Amino acid sequence: MTIAHHDIEQQVAAAVAEQSSLGHAHRTKVIIAVQTPELGQNLSDEMGQDPGVDGTIVQGDLASVLRSVEMDLGKIDIIAFEVSDDPEADIAALARMQDILTVPQFIAVSTRALADDTRAALKDAGVQDLLVMKLQQTDPTAEPEPQAATPAPETPAIAPTASAPAEIEATPHMIAKGHGDVTVMLRARGGAGASTIAVNLAASLAKGSEAGKTALVDLDIQNGAIALMLDLPDSEEATRFVQGNATPDAAFLDKAMVRHASGVDVLTAPDIFAPLSAIAPEDMITLMSALKSRYDHVIIDMPQTIVDWMDPVLANASRVLVVADMSLPSVKRTRRLINLIAEEHMTLPIKVVMNFEKKPLVTSEAQKEAAQLIGRPLLYWIPTDARAAKRAIDLGTPLITSAKRSAPAKAMAGLHKTLFAATRKG
Repeated sequence: MTIAHHDIEQQVAAAVAEQSSLGHAHRTKVIIAVQTPELGQNLSDEMGQDPGVDGTIVQGDLASVLRSVEMDLGKIDIIAFEVSDDPEADIAALARMQDILTVPQFIAVSTRALADDTRAALKDAGVQDLLVMKLQQTDPTAEPEPQAATPAPETPAIAPTASAPAEIEATPHMIAKGHGDVTVMLRARGGAGASTIAVNLAASLAKGSEAGKTALVDLDIQNGAIALMLDLPDSEEATRFVQGNATPDAAFLDKAMVRHASGVDVLTAPDIFAPLSAIAPEDMITLMSALKSRYDHVIIDMPQTIVDWMDPVLANASRVLVVADMSLPSVKRTRRLINLIAEEHMTLPIKVVMNFEKKPLVTSEAQKEAAQLIGRPLLYWIPTDARAAKRAIDLGTPLITSAKRSAPAKAMAGLHKTLFAATRKG
């Protein structure tokens, strides 16, 4: 996806704002490498917009930044770099990164039009998005323009994605209090296995921490399956919440969260069939504040449908996992979801997990085409084991507990270690 507009520097600058008000919350680590002083100045002038991001602007081209001895790639989520006068050098630097499992996401920023073949080569080398912008030049002799006491926020002039089913807008008031690290699970299609992965990620996180520090929340309020997987009842408190009879605050969590034998506190889906519009965005901010204040890790399983209360969930997320498979409809919807999220949450790390298939030793042509269509490398694969999965559901336990030697259990344990490596490093 190529985005071209004049105030993109405001979005990129927001990605590098240093904030200390979040305590120990996980913040997206962003490095922006620039060579044009005006670009660095424009970005610096717009810092401080996103309290969920911790970033730094550095001078230099991409290759020199990646060679820096101070660069710890395991702690960096995104590297945004200015395309140099020698794009081939940038492409070569990206190519050297492709064998590193924990490679961050790359965003290329250009102050000039790029040839089609250059854009294609950058994308092939691993660039997730290419942002084309014009520098804002300041006239020192110009009189400052009068400003209203409370200026209205400007809407970035981003060309909408034709396939996006809705618009997502994040504003600062959506940032919830608390230090908890939030992982949001999205599914490319029904039956993709997102709930299974959510259950096992939560159980794996709970194994490495004390009981009651990991939460698993089923927000698929119409088709939630987590209760069935863990042999827990549907939630009466969640029903009161969606009916408008309960405020989702700390007192609500006291009643609603159920401690599973795995050490995970679980909020299951309501015991009634509720409309997705039953949850208001304001209530979701309250719920996110309560969860982040109480738990170190929060895993949220979302419905397949795009809803307006998705905004505050994404605004408080540390990462998003889109669970997909190799079917063409699933691959296409994965790209649509990524486009939808990235338009308003450019610095939010989005990972694609390919379910029901073993990680290939040699990438097939179909898998290469899927990665190209999705627009990012396919690094995470979960194989299937129908017998082990059925036994886990029958026992009401996570797969990593009931069949920890099975191939999917090992893959999900590896997924946990890779995704949360930066969090463990601090």
